Amino acid sequence: MSVLACFNRKRCDAQVIERVVDIPTRPGVVQRFVCLTPLRPRAAVILFAGGHGGLQISPQGVFHWGRGNFLVRSRQLFVDQNFVVAVVDAPSDRQRPPYLSGFRQTPEHVADIGAVIAWLREQTKGPVWLVGTSRGTESAAFVAIHLAGQAGLNGIVLTSTILADGEGEPSLTWT
Repeated sequence: MSVLACFNRKRCDAQVIERVVDIPTRPGVVQRFVCLTPLRPRAAVILFAGGHGGLQISPQGVFHWGRGNFLVRSRQLFVDQNFVVAVVDAPSDRQRPPYLSGFRQTPEHVADIGAVIAWLREQTKGPVWLVGTSRGTESAAFVAIHLAGQAGLNGIVLTSTILADGEGEPSLTWT
């Protein structure tokens, strides 16, 4: 579903196409994300929310969790700078608790996000960056490590980075 909207009231010539995208990633699994596309995109960013990461995005683009997350609520700031924005949810096989907890460092998560990167690359023909905040930094860093040199990933941005879990263990496994 595509909706043409003007988010920046000061510059209503800056129209944005907002849509919910479902792409198959693994057998029987779909990765959902909200995609915002400005008229003249120069690059794309994939935003990873912190916490458990289960945004529970409805087919209409409503976030049932995470609306107050730093990156989710800041997505328009990226669009205002002409970035295509993909706000990723947990995949279809992770739509119940614990959502992405215990999943962010798996080959399946890399496959899911790799499919989103490929989709964005096809749509935009430009650079693709991963941006994670808090627990979402685990996703951005792990995917970047495992897709380096393979999927056309151009960079990562990490904010409020998680260095250890509640047990004091390192949060990233370097394999």
